[in-house]
Amino acid sequence: MRVLPPTVIIGLHGVLRRAPWYERIVEQYRGEPDEDGDEGSIEEDMLSLALDRAGSYGWQTVTRWLTENGQVTARHEPTAWAHEEVGGDWTPDGRVHQLAWLQAGVRTDPPPLGLPVRPITLVLAETLARVGTVTFTGLHALLPLPAARRNTAFHQTELAPWFALADPDARHEVVVTVSCHPGKGAVTAEDAAVVSETVREMAQGAVEVTPPGAHSAAPGTSPDSPPGLDLDLGRGVHTEGMREAFRFGCTTREWSPDLAVWLVELAADALRTAGRTVPVVVTASLALPPA
Repeated sequence: MRVLPPTVIIGLHGVLRRAPWYERIVEQYRGEPDEDGDEGSIEEDMLSLALDRAGSYGWQTVTRWLTENGQVTARHEPTAWAHEEVGGDWTPDGRVHQLAWLQAGVRTDPPPLGLPVRPITLVLAETLARVGTVTFTGLHALLPLPAARRNTAFHQTELAPWFALADPDARHEVVVTVSCHPGKGAVTAEDAAVVSETVREMAQGAVEVTPPGAHSAAPGTSPDSPPGLDLDLGRGVHTEGMREAFRFGCTTREWSPDLAVWLVELAADALRTAGRTVPVVVTASLALPPA
């Protein structure tokens, strides 16, 4: 079996309504054809702006050389993540699509403290906001849990007061799913109760967690993707063969990419607490289709 390097993939799902001026300037951002003459997609070209946006935050994601007077005086290697691919689907049909995704390599020497889910989500969301109005419906993340160390300097519980600072009467129904490859050490439906309870404890009341029960898939089955996602795990090299292990529901006071990241990272920490350290795909998405 071919061994794949540790890879993180973050995908944002929803409906994009392009800005009225989009068609007037879009060609300015089309990249040069590659050596095979393939021009690629305009989505890929425009979402590549996320790399420059990441650099503005100090997140080095590609190898860069500083040249002065014709001489290379400095070389900078990726420090946040090593960019590999980016893309998205902006089909203007009013349906939920995977609007933006980014694939990146994970540094392993030394292993990072946590995985760059939040910064990647941030720059993708900001890039989408530049081209139109987004109705955000879901987030998925391929997380190579064995590749990252636990960040003992920060605990996800510390964000509970942040997300509790919201309208207490607002209610957003969200579903969280966990998928992985079957085999030794795999996440199974038996982990659902422990993981969902750990998430509930860490959320400290900022999120209401529904016990798995009816939300979980029957053993050996692969349930339909939640309506807030346009995701087929079988289409990805890194996710082919993965099956949903379980899902559980949440009720939140807000719905945003930021909140979705928190739910994904809560679930990831809960999996580590349960002793599961295999690559997983964790999603957080609206339980009902967008209006």
